[in-house]
Amino acid sequence: MKRLPLINTQFTLFGGHMETVPPGWHWKPEAHLAFELMYIVSGTQRTTSEIGELVTHAGEFIIIPPGIRHNNFVVGDQPLDYFAIHFNLDDPSFKYMLTREYANQIVRPDWAVYADLKACTTELITLFSTKYGLTDKLNIEMNTIKLIMILLEAVQTQAQFSFDETNPDQFLLCTKLASDLKQQVDNQIYYGEHPTHISIAAVARRYNISQSYALELFKKYYGESPQSYLITLKLEVGKKLLRQPKMQVKQVAERLAYADASHFGREFKKHFGLSPREYAQQNR
Repeated sequence: MKRLPLINTQFTLFGGHMETVPPGWHWKPEAHLAFELMYIVSGTQRTTSEIGELVTHAGEFIIIPPGIRHNNFVVGDQPLDYFAIHFNLDDPSFKYMLTREYANQIVRPDWAVYADLKACTTELITLFSTKYGLTDKLNIEMNTIKLIMILLEAVQTQAQFSFDETNPDQFLLCTKLASDLKQQVDNQIYYGEHPTHISIAAVARRYNISQSYALELFKKYYGESPQSYLITLKLEVGKKLLRQPKMQVKQVAERLAYADASHFGREFKKHFGLSPREYAQQNR
């Protein structure tokens, strides 16, 4: 006998809205219980959150995962027109896939998912009314589920995910740790007068977890240790610094808080196959 599966997944649409806001507008920091999809109709928006910063222009989408505290600002001297919808499914695989693929990303017209996503969003916008009957509500629900299917099918086409041990809360915590490390590197390079050692243990303590648990999270979701991730961040910044005229290898090593230029040189060549000096010569 062939059977369909038992499905008891709770879908929730927390509502949606369109709004025009003036230059200088910003909304207080908040976190939602659901995913928030935002489509910028016109204007430019800056979104800051625990996992990064995004500047979204007209015709672009962002998706903010549940529980992520964020703040939105209008950029420039033009009004901002935007559409936002809040939705959720109580399925860990769904939350993990959407968070992993779309968190802190801007969906632009060159994304494979874009055309279908925009068409579905445009359809939802046409369904706005001042009064909704049962047919209207079901139509909105079906279109929202269609939007979710578009997002999920794009993820499954692009990458293979294992759901045996998925945990969206763990993944978000790991993302926050990674964002914290990147922020520290950026602050040290661009604002710090005296570069200092960045402590993985100190970052872990800020999130009330042990260093060993941070290692476990990074291994699971990033496939490397926090220390390896940090080194990669620093060396990528090192490449940018080395492209600057008159910047010496020793200066770059000091800005990155390496004990000496030779240590920096060994790690740089291990990662990129060139010494810092060779890289600078080829890229200035």
